[in-house]
Formats: sequence, structure tokens, C-alpha cells
Amino acid sequence: MTDVPLDGVRVVVTRAREQSAALIESLEALGAEAVPVPVIRIEDPPDGGAELRRELGALIAGDWLVITSPNGATRVGAALERPLAAGVSVAVIGPGTKAKAEAAGLDVNLVPSASIAEGLLEFLPVPGAGGGTMLLARAETGRELLPTELRRRGWDVRDVAAYRTVGVDVDPDAIEACRQADVVAFTSASTVRHLVAGVGAENLPPLIACIGPATSDQAGELGIDVDITATEHSIPGIVTAIADAVPNLVLLRPEPAADADSQWMLEQYFTEIDERFETGLDRDNVLTSDTHEISPPNGLFIAGRLGVEPVACGVLKKVVPDVADIKRMWVSDRVRGRGVGRRLLERLVAEGRAMGLRRVQLETNEALTEAIALYRSAGFTEVEAFNDEPHAHHWFALEFDRDA
Repeated sequence: MTDVPLDGVRVVVTRAREQSAALIESLEALGAEAVPVPVIRIEDPPDGGAELRRELGALIAGDWLVITSPNGATRVGAALERPLAAGVSVAVIGPGTKAKAEAAGLDVNLVPSASIAEGLLEFLPVPGAGGGTMLLARAETGRELLPTELRRRGWDVRDVAAYRTVGVDVDPDAIEACRQADVVAFTSASTVRHLVAGVGAENLPPLIACIGPATSDQAGELGIDVDITATEHSIPGIVTAIADAVPNLVLLRPEPAADADSQWMLEQYFTEIDERFETGLDRDNVLTSDTHEISPPNGLFIAGRLGVEPVACGVLKKVVPDVADIKRMWVSDRVRGRGVGRRLLERLVAEGRAMGLRRVQLETNEALTEAIALYRSAGFTEVEAFNDEPHAHHWFALEFDRDA
């Protein structure tokens, strides 16, 4: 791994604004561009923590205190009016929670290897002959598995809201920020729910990273395929997991159209098209995409790289001030089957929208059946011919709602 393995990688950070500094700093230390999109904030419970203070003070020897998150540990520390009674055991979920609990002066007795309720249940004991209390200090809304199973085992379960997670309005630019990012880092189930509600699952970055299995499970329940689940369920753990995974991700970026790599990719496009068209490619008669036509302010060249290797490209070429052609889309055999073509098209569409265009459009040859299917599934509509490209059989367009 290089010193900056995330160089230039855009990572969406969804944590509460006041709690995101450590994650952002860790990502930036590895070269990433952190994109803050806070979707939650952490608040005291409706009673201001009165019930938590009361229940903490009532614990006696043989009882257990269970803390399920770092936020819960912080609230417990603030609510403790005196040290826990002797003989009270403390269990936590995850190394981050353990660190916060110890910072609050608690001695932690149990940290299961699996940072989910099921992992905790595997090791928590049954109560003694005289019974006992199991105090759960957790979010106002949580999974019912833990309290239900503990009650079944005979514990007197006190399920207390230590804090509550509240969704916040997502910034209007968040959808575009997510579309243009490479990775999203989910640090809790609530960040998954609220980001999806705010920007839509279809606008998430291509690489989905989760801090632990409970967060991954929430993503799965929402139909989101998770690429990374951190082995160590903590902020350092998710940063390391992202850094380990990114070398296998094709990164899409604007690059100068005149550069040697850009010109090489365009040549790969022409070579492949010549092989696939039934009559070959007559390069003397294709519509142009000269360097000045696909460079700002007239257009844009997007390159895809796997590490430093050029493996994909596509261009925007304005035909009038508010309409651009999407052209020269090429994906190397080396990365086919990994969704790069769809991501490339989505990036070109996003760039067109960011340029203030009214419409993007493209034409294609009947031999490119997979490309035709991609355009249709991406929301493009087949339209009448809008140019005289000699090799084209189908023309597609996507109109933007510029008031949206």
C-alpha cells in the first residue's frame, strides 16, 4: 500500500457533522477527498437522560450494563452521577464503543468479536438464581432482537433510550455530490436509511463501504449491494477497508483530451468499433470529436483508470450551447462485466447536468446491442435522427429538468 492509497478518491461521509472530523481526517491523511453529506444528528432522548441516570444508579452486583454504540457510551458517561456499583458488569458492541466506554471511566468486561447483537448474545450469561437486571443503553429506535432474547433467558431487561438519531435535511447539492463520488462510508444503519431517503439508492457512489455487519444488513434490506464490510468495526477499520479495496476500483475523472493516454484510449475506441461494425468504420466520414471540441468549454473528456492504467473513456461534445453529444464510450476488456460502462454513462450524464445543459444525446450502430440496452435502461428515449452520422441506426436523448 502506498503512503496515499486513496489519492484523489472521493469518499462520501455521512456521519453527523459534529462527529465526522476523525473520519474525514483519516481519509484525507490517505489522500482522499472527503465529501461531507451529513444525514443525521445525535440528540438527547426526550426525557433529557433522566431514565438513564435513574437506571444506572439502580444497578447492583450481578447486573449488566450493555452499550451498543459509541454514542450510547458517551451518553452513559455523561449520565453517570457516581461509579457503577461493585459487581456490575459492562458489555459493549464494537471497539469504538469500548474506547468511548473506557474514556468515560467504565471497566469493560465483554466485547464480542462480531459487532452485532447476535455476537453479544452468544456470550452474555443467563441470570443467577435470584435473577438480575440487564440495562440496555442504546438508541431510541433499535432492533428488538437483543431485548427480546434477553427477556426470554430470564433477565429483567431495562431498554433505555440513551440518545436518539434524527434525520436532517440533505443539502440540495448532495445528489450530485454522491453521483460524482467513488465511495460512500456508512458508519451506522441510520446513516444508510437517511442517505437513501435523501438522495435515492440510484444516486449512491459505485463502492459501498459499511463499518460493520449491522450496517451492511440495513443496506441489504434496502436492496443495496455492499462491497466492503470492515473487519474492525471502527473508524480506523472502515478507512483501512476502503484503502484496501480501492485499487480494484475504476476511477472516473476529467482529463485533458490532448494527453497521450486520452488519445490512446480514443484509438482503442476506433479500433474496437472498426472490428464490430458489419461494414467496418469509415473514419474519414464519422462526425468529429477533435481535441478542442471535447475540451472545456466546448466539451469534456472523462477517463477511467484502474490504478494508473487507462481502461475506459467517454466524451461530451456540445452541439449547441445547451445540448451535448455523448460520444466515444470505450471500456477495456480488462474491466468489462464490472459495471464500468454504466458508471461511465452516469458520470457523463452527471457532468452534462452540472454544465447546465438541457439535453444529452447519442447515436449508435445496430451491432452494439449491449450499448442500446444500456441507454434504454439508463432512461434515454429513442428519438428521430438528429444528425447524419453515417454509421448510426439508433438515436437516443435524455432531457434534463433544469428546474429540479
